[in-house]
Amino acid sequence: MTDLKNLLDQAAGYETAATDTEVAADLNRSKKAARRRRFTGAGLTAGAAVVTIAALAVPLVMSGGSGSTVAAPPGAVTSSDGPAKVSTAGELLLVAAAQEEKAEATAGKYFRVRTVYSGEWTVTSDGRVTCCGSQPAGPGGYKLRELRVTEQWTGLKGGTAFVGYRSLGARPATAADTAAWKRAGAPTSWNTGPSDTVDKHDLILSTKPGKGQLTELQNGADLYSALGLHATLRDVLALPTDPAALRSVLLKAQSELAPDASEVSALAQISSGLLSNTPALPKVRAAAFRLLAGLPGATVTPNVSDLVGRQGTAVSFSFPQYQLELQLIIQPKTGKLLSSRHTGGKNGDSTVLLSGWTDNTPQVPPAAIK
Repeated sequence: MTDLKNLLDQAAGYETAATDTEVAADLNRSKKAARRRRFTGAGLTAGAAVVTIAALAVPLVMSGGSGSTVAAPPGAVTSSDGPAKVSTAGELLLVAAAQEEKAEATAGKYFRVRTVYSGEWTVTSDGRVTCCGSQPAGPGGYKLRELRVTEQWTGLKGGTAFVGYRSLGARPATAADTAAWKRAGAPTSWNTGPSDTVDKHDLILSTKPGKGQLTELQNGADLYSALGLHATLRDVLALPTDPAALRSVLLKAQSELAPDASEVSALAQISSGLLSNTPALPKVRAAAFRLLAGLPGATVTPNVSDLVGRQGTAVSFSFPQYQLELQLIIQPKTGKLLSSRHTGGKNGDSTVLLSGWTDNTPQVPPAAIK
């Protein structure tokens, strides 16, 4: 059996950053492909579809359209000291692909993913608390927004994994909710009733961060559910580096993850999960960015900050009428993926803030977003 560490070592090795010439070649290939699609009428289209990823349990509806190169506002992504000047979502993703392809493969004892989730709770005037924000608060009531952080540690050699959890506290969701909360006496804790744990203890929300937990997973270690219900590290490292071949593999995963979704919506969601939740090798990540660049319906927004204040350019696929969105925040100068955000479902969202190999010992997540 081939040792997984050796697979990573074979892929490692420093390579120089992508040059302007290499980025330009990618952009030219994209433009030629777009011209061919317009000439032949073979452009991709997609209807509305809901994608539910088991790892996040957040439904996402993706949009269809005539192409991913939706013009950005004037001045978007035009840094003079960056590797290339781009103005569309597709072009930005291709810059990220060119940079990622030249990155160095790394390894460690664990692959760690830190995700911050937000969800809403409704508090009615009589003090009852219900999940998940879909119920109107009514007169005298208000809504709370709770942040939670999870951190998953998956062992390099398989057979071991840990998951950490911590509530970061709940606060009134809006200014109007804050005013209603103050009129209700500004409580600092709320009893939501019996939890879904074995002992059915009451779940208490608080304005303060909760006690962190760290649990070793007895089953399911070395699994990466972003690529399917049974995808292992070996499967992740064996992913193809050609965008067309990668597309075929991801569409097979769709049958498990999102069987009722359109191809475009599934590919956007699963590719995003591959980039933010798996230790895919640099050339595979580059292929995922190129795959995303070819999907329709993407828009680009400059100067967007993630939850920890890092600023980049957002590439988004969304259906505003469903208030659901997939957003990748990319640093345009380097092509680095800063964070991946999914918004939707029951008034909640999730953001991957940290993803990569580490030699650190598994521990509970921090009590603040970082």
